[in-house]
Amino acid sequence: MALLPRLAGMRSRAQAFGFRYAIADGALRAVRRVEHRLEDVLLEAEGARGVLGPAHEQWRGNAASDNRRRWNEWDWSTHGEEWTESEAWKTGLVEDVLLPNIPAGGTVLEIGPGAGRWSAILAERCVRLGVVDVAQKPLETVAKRLAGADNVDYLLTEGASLLGVGDRKVDAVWSFDVFVHIAPADQAAYLSEIARVLRPGGVAAIHHADGRDRGAVPSRAGWRAPMTVELFAALARDRGLRVETVVRDWSGGRHGLGAYHDAITVLRRG
Repeated sequence: MALLPRLAGMRSRAQAFGFRYAIADGALRAVRRVEHRLEDVLLEAEGARGVLGPAHEQWRGNAASDNRRRWNEWDWSTHGEEWTESEAWKTGLVEDVLLPNIPAGGTVLEIGPGAGRWSAILAERCVRLGVVDVAQKPLETVAKRLAGADNVDYLLTEGASLLGVGDRKVDAVWSFDVFVHIAPADQAAYLSEIARVLRPGGVAAIHHADGRDRGAVPSRAGWRAPMTVELFAALARDRGLRVETVVRDWSGGRHGLGAYHDAITVLRRG
């Protein structure tokens, strides 16, 4: 079925630029499709073995600059709820995943708050909440939403660090709908920082992609960065973080992470 649109596109380009142009353009597109498929084979092999190899390290998308531009330009008027499947889905996620894993009290760090759909819940539960983002606009949006809260700090990062957060100062880290859009090498850098800022026994619950579960790396869908549960766990272990559990669904299996087959990995600092 995809052949007909391609032929129509070639015909249009031939009419506009000539036959040779259309043939060359079609060949270039075919080469890029093959390149993408081969790249996914390399990514899947590395991800299955839990190795941050050349394919992951050289991933060209999901850079900090891309995220900064994307989220500064995003329309946050719906408060990020456009990614909420239903009220029952969100309630179940909060009750079965967030609350059991992010303890009340203490200091909590949220990486990538969006418009604050989780920040509002976290701010009510902790003594101090730090929200970290690569883009200024989300931080401003959350600040307006939580204008009455005096226990929230806002930190703008260059994209893979938690500068401004002291060593062993944080009890828990929460991040949802964020690491799925961060390049693999930057995810590794963030895990190093999470290990640095967590107190001994501290916990982190991180939502990330799990491409291997699909039988293919979802690098072309949902603007996701390639990652697997195996690779994420290996990166965490290398930094002194222990995997406690991997969450894929909640509410007795009635709700989950949707078509992308993501995962939430819960980590504990030794």
